[in-house]
Amino acid sequence: MHYQVNKQDAAGFTLIELVVVIIVLGILAVIAAPKFIGLSKEARGQTLSQVQASVKTANMLAYSKTQMPSLLSQSVAGRDDIIDIDLNGDGTPDTRLKWGYLDNTDVEKWITSDDKLIIQYQGIDITYIGYDLNNNSLVNDDQCYFRYTQASDANTPPQYETNTQGC
Repeated sequence: MHYQVNKQDAAGFTLIELVVVIIVLGILAVIAAPKFIGLSKEARGQTLSQVQASVKTANMLAYSKTQMPSLLSQSVAGRDDIIDIDLNGDGTPDTRLKWGYLDNTDVEKWITSDDKLIIQYQGIDITYIGYDLNNNSLVNDDQCYFRYTQASDANTPPQYETNTQGC
């Protein structure tokens, strides 16, 4: 038996068909890539928003607990703006408040974060919590951070700012 192979049966894809498929895949990749790249930026921004919400909530909790007469507190010698309080009830002051709000150095105790978030202090009033995208150990130059500025006096509560321009 001898089979005759028809040229149409043996043909594969033509070069033109392959080029068209490659072009279509390229167009899809160009359209889809920014969406996936944007997900990382959006995730970092949402994380920083959640950090801000956590710090605000912790501040409200700490401030409201200071209004309770049963709370163990201890004033700091020579400072009328700072008190140390026992929020967890173990008899030892564990949190420092300035003008009734979290001291900037105690903010990190009140949040749970992953290893990618970096905490940076600037002076005695400001704490940055964010991403060090250029790996220079600084957060504030990357414009992808939450910034906490502690209360400056009895009439000025803490300031909260989230910057996601560089995320």
